[in-house]
Amino acid sequence: MTQPRHLAEIRHADLIFPHQTNHQGSYFGGAAMAEMDKIAFLVAARHARRPFVTASCDKLDFVAPAHLGDLVELTGQVRMVGRTSLIVDVELAAENLLTGVRHICTRGAFTMVAADRKTNPDRLPQSPDAKPDFAASPPGYARTLQLVFPGDTNHLGQLFGGNAMSIMGKAAYIAASRHTRCDVGMAASDKIDFIAPTQEGEMLDVVATIASVGHTSMTIGVLAEAENLLTGERRKVGEADYVMVALDEDGQPTRAQPLG
Repeated sequence: MTQPRHLAEIRHADLIFPHQTNHQGSYFGGAAMAEMDKIAFLVAARHARRPFVTASCDKLDFVAPAHLGDLVELTGQVRMVGRTSLIVDVELAAENLLTGVRHICTRGAFTMVAADRKTNPDRLPQSPDAKPDFAASPPGYARTLQLVFPGDTNHLGQLFGGNAMSIMGKAAYIAASRHTRCDVGMAASDKIDFIAPTQEGEMLDVVATIASVGHTSMTIGVLAEAENLLTGERRKVGEADYVMVALDEDGQPTRAQPLG
């Protein structure tokens, strides 16, 4: 199933919270590796539309730290494909939300093996000819991906609504912060519509963009889609509008960066 270019790539943004840091206030290496492994799995599954397990991480270089409160953005792409395994290159970059300064933190090569290789003799698809251009995503934009695990679901095996709202709200916060480059706070959620459920094992794909800017506030539109990783089927599962207010160093409303 052919996806629009911005959806065909794998790009995931997240924030570093205190529970993800070590005693020095920098991003814990184990947390970074877990996120990178998740991206490697999503890249492999979307490439071949088959289930995968991680066989190894051949090389992981930590070249610079990410710190509490930073945005981390992960990207991944297939580099080499064998009969039943492939190698995914994953890159993790950090960005200071107030200054916009960005740097590469780590890169890794993950070997992923098809979990159904004993029952499915088909060879994996070859590496794509065109490599994605992983330039920094534009200001006022955030895209976050969530693989739905059993612990994220309700008794029906569907993503719990509170978890979905948390992910959508975080994406809105990132987009607003990247647009205005100051602290922001949530003033309101004007509308949250859940259109269809996201099932266990699916990928939730959330994109947030700035819709309008007032004197101190911004309205951020958030779209959530679910994707079946084995079939490629996508469907809209939710949409929301969030109002975020720009804040100064004292936590008081301040002028927001205009659009354009």
